[in-house]
Amino acid sequence: MIMLALCLGLWGCGQDTTAQLDAELETLRHRPVGHLDALPEQPAYQPLRYDAHERRSPFAPAPGMVAAAPAPLKAQASAMPDPDRAREPLEGYALNVLRLVGTLSVDGRTIALIRTPEGRVVRLQRQQHIGENNGRVTRIGSDHIEITELAPNGSGGFSEVSRTLTLGATS
Repeated sequence: MIMLALCLGLWGCGQDTTAQLDAELETLRHRPVGHLDALPEQPAYQPLRYDAHERRSPFAPAPGMVAAAPAPLKAQASAMPDPDRAREPLEGYALNVLRLVGTLSVDGRTIALIRTPEGRVVRLQRQQHIGENNGRVTRIGSDHIEITELAPNGSGGFSEVSRTLTLGATS
């Protein structure tokens, strides 16, 4: 059996199957070479003047954006995301692209109205999830919602981080 495998291996190495490849390469070598036009002239650099007294700082969050410096609530080894939980529609978006456009009360429950980047408005209640970091709505106020996210703490666990989405002029 070993002899047969050795003979088949040597027979396969001895055949010349590159004739078709050599013919194709020869055809490509004799094809005429094209000509490329020169690149267009690039416009001169014009620096933009920024008047800070007229505009908001580019490093400060815009109205309606998530708070810039969230403070960790508590580091817990037991705070872990549930991988088996079904994802909710607003968990597919980062918090900074979602906008709180209003709140309303229905039968004693306060509901937040959240606009997605596509312009769709979604209802959101307490304890529902939002954002990419396992955020859970903990409180809905008249002009803001408070969210608790699970952020990796660098030691293999997660820390609860408080974030706020406020009602603002930004649409």
